[in-house]
Amino acid sequence: MPLRKSHLPRAAAAIAVAAAAFTVPSSASAASIGLSTSSSSSTLNCAAQALSQPLLKFGDTASYWLAPGGDFETKAAGWKLSNAAVVSGNETLGVLPGGSALKLGTSIGTASATTPDFCVDPLHPNFRFLVKTNSLTAVVNTKINFKGPLGVTLTVPAKLNTMGNGNWTLSQSQPLATAIPNIFLNGGITASITFSSAVSSLGGYVTIDDLLIDPYRRG
Repeated sequence: MPLRKSHLPRAAAAIAVAAAAFTVPSSASAASIGLSTSSSSSTLNCAAQALSQPLLKFGDTASYWLAPGGDFETKAAGWKLSNAAVVSGNETLGVLPGGSALKLGTSIGTASATTPDFCVDPLHPNFRFLVKTNSLTAVVNTKINFKGPLGVTLTVPAKLNTMGNGNWTLSQSQPLATAIPNIFLNGGITASITFSSAVSSLGGYVTIDDLLIDPYRRG
C-alpha cells in the first residue's frame, strides 16, 4: 500500500536510524573477521583469502577458500555445537587432506553447528560442503545468520538438503551473499552459517566436512 504523505517523514527517519545503526566495526574487530579497509575509500570490504580449486574433479571450476575451521582439523574451534561433535575420519572424496569431520547428531534429537563469524560481501555468493548421511530420510538444513540494524541477528534460510545415499557427496551450491538482502550487505558484514538436522530412532545422522566459500559472483 503506498505511503501517505503524512507517513513519509516518519519512514525517512526510520530508514536513517537503521542506516546509522548499521555501522561497520572498528579496525581491530574488522581484522578479526576478515574485513579490510581501503585507503582510497571508506567502504569496508572483505579481505582477500587464499584461493584454490578443490572441486575440479566434480566439474566445478570455481575458486574457493576454506571457511573458519571448515575442515575440522582444529576440532571445530570457534564453532557453536549442539548435539554435534568432531569425529575421526576424513571425507573420502579427496577434496582436502585431513583426519576429522563433524557429526550432527551424537544422540537422538535436534543437532546444529554454527560457524564462527566471518566476512561476507556481495562477492561471496555461495558455499558448498561435503556431506554423508546414514539414512535415506536424513536431511541437513543450512541457514545464514547476519547482523542487521541495531545489532540484531537476522536469519535467512539457505537450503534444505536431502542426501541419503550413505556415501560422501558434494552438496549443491548453497546461497550465501545471494540469500542476504542487498541493503544489508553494503561493503561487508559479519555472518555465519548454521547446519541443522533432526535425528530420530530411525537414523538421520549427518556428517559434514570441507566447508568451502565461493568468493566471486559470476554472471
